[in-house]
Amino acid sequence: MASWTDLVSYVRVRYEVMRSTDTELWFNLPTTEERTQLVVVRSVTGEDDHPWAQIASPVGKLGDLDLTALLEKAGESVVGGVAAQEGVIVFRHSIPLHEGELTAFDRPFRLVVQVADQLEELLTGRDEN
Repeated sequence: MASWTDLVSYVRVRYEVMRSTDTELWFNLPTTEERTQLVVVRSVTGEDDHPWAQIASPVGKLGDLDLTALLEKAGESVVGGVAAQEGVIVFRHSIPLHEGELTAFDRPFRLVVQVADQLEELLTGRDEN
């Protein structure tokens, strides 16, 4: 059974952590060309009272985006979805920590970063997040 502590140890070996707290890990990862993408991994407890890791990456400010285009493009991804958090649209995905191997973290983590960066570039034309 994986825990948040196990995930933190796993991630620290594989990625450069920009900032961390007891419940969050922040990254600024290179994507394509000169672009980078901010991503936050949070320890959360689901409605099922089990531990989850939530991977979220900003796309843009809520009032600045074409929500129809955002939803259509985000719907093409095999993982994740969009949400609004404190006026910012994020692309996010969660994985249960109590199930399986920690290696199951890498693919969704990378896909969230990739999709969020693509959405940001397509919908804002910028590289701010």
